[in-house]
Amino acid sequence: MNTKRRNRAMILLFTVISLRATSLLFATTGLSYMGPLTLNGYRFPLAAIILLFLFRKDIKKVDKQLVIHGSIIGFFFLLTMTTELIGLKMTNSSTTSFLENTAIIFVPLADALLVRRVPRASAIISALVALAGVGFLTLKDGHIGLTFGEFMCILSALAYTCAVVATDRFSKRDDPFMLGIVQVAFIGASSYILAMVVEGPSFPTAPKAWGVIMFLAIVCTCFGFTLQPVAQSKLSASISGLFCAFNPLVTAILGYTFLNERLGATGMIGGILILTSIVIPAVAPLIKKPQLAR
Repeated sequence: MNTKRRNRAMILLFTVISLRATSLLFATTGLSYMGPLTLNGYRFPLAAIILLFLFRKDIKKVDKQLVIHGSIIGFFFLLTMTTELIGLKMTNSSTTSFLENTAIIFVPLADALLVRRVPRASAIISALVALAGVGFLTLKDGHIGLTFGEFMCILSALAYTCAVVATDRFSKRDDPFMLGIVQVAFIGASSYILAMVVEGPSFPTAPKAWGVIMFLAIVCTCFGFTLQPVAQSKLSASISGLFCAFNPLVTAILGYTFLNERLGATGMIGGILILTSIVIPAVAPLIKKPQLAR
């Protein structure tokens, strides 16, 4: 039963990551009508309003502890996305993607540090294989130095690491679904305030812009963010951290399918390595040492 639950949770987390990866295609269109902070400033509040309306009867389940925990997770996700946008403006997208996905390594290390336990060999091997896969997918022409933009990308990876570890801890104590809703509500309020302060009041008028905002709010946020705590409640932080490698993989596949971007041999190798990295921790428990005959 535990194996079945874990497999279902892994499928759900993959779906969540995939939905969030589609946001790149739609956000690119949205950014032609408004600034990045303004886009998030409408996307997340709209998603929060929809969720709070649909599940208004369940609000009574929310207590002070859940609000605090959801706000902490929301803060780390807000920091992740804000530093990501700053880094993306100052460096190329391939380097940004690679540096952000160093969270694959950070998550098992941070989790091991918190529980004061050496990470499992399978977790370290999986993380290294996944990071190599992300490298093949993204670092085709890039060279990594440590500019301010690249530093912000690393900070984004650290913030995402904190978000994954915090979600792992809190989703096992609180109602994971309501935790996701509180998280989105916190991001919604904070991103709107941030957009108004940094980019100033702006109201998009083009129907296409609102179509993008609606898709990002309903598909990428209501589902993509709210269901991550539900999936992580059945998984370890190390396994959950590995799944962020699917973000550039899905993005590359979408770019190849819809934008006629070239995937190439390195992209194929990267995709295979990422898929292999997910299989390693699933297979490792099945490999048992032979028992000596008594």
